[in-house]
Amino acid sequence: MKLASAIFVASLYTIQALGQHATRQDFDDFSKAMKGRWSGQITWITDWPGQGKRGDKVTGYNNVSINEDGNSIFNKGYGGNGCTSSITVYNAHTKQILELGADSGGSMWSGIWSRQGDKWIATSIGSLADGKKIEGTLTVTPTDNGNTLTTTGYLTIGGKKSDDLHDVFHRVSK
Repeated sequence: MKLASAIFVASLYTIQALGQHATRQDFDDFSKAMKGRWSGQITWITDWPGQGKRGDKVTGYNNVSINEDGNSIFNKGYGGNGCTSSITVYNAHTKQILELGADSGGSMWSGIWSRQGDKWIATSIGSLADGKKIEGTLTVTPTDNGNTLTTTGYLTIGGKKSDDLHDVFHRVSK
């Protein structure tokens, strides 16, 4: 448990250098925007170990809950052959919305979320289980009164650009 905590803290300090700033109100707005059960269509943009192959089309499900009296967001996702978990928090000292996640294939990522108008932008870094570096920028655009989230962007994995990301999720319930 101590090792997992140390890795989490090290990841958060590493991504602080990326510099996106947010307010506590931004975090509260982000929490409300992401909260709920979601269903969506996913096309794998690369081979994801333990999840699926590049180009596979799968249905994804996310359950996003607000926890610790509004101080953390937990996301549990399922899609293809695997699952993901992430926790997102607001760091009042660095003024950043920070996420740390892992999937059943051994991949992990850390990211910083920021608001850009009505969109949410994540700058992420991480790795596959084999150590290949993952980095990229994702944009989440809410539409339909916040009940549809469209995620676009790209990643580089081991220095190679992935296919363009374009996933659409619909809120099933709040």
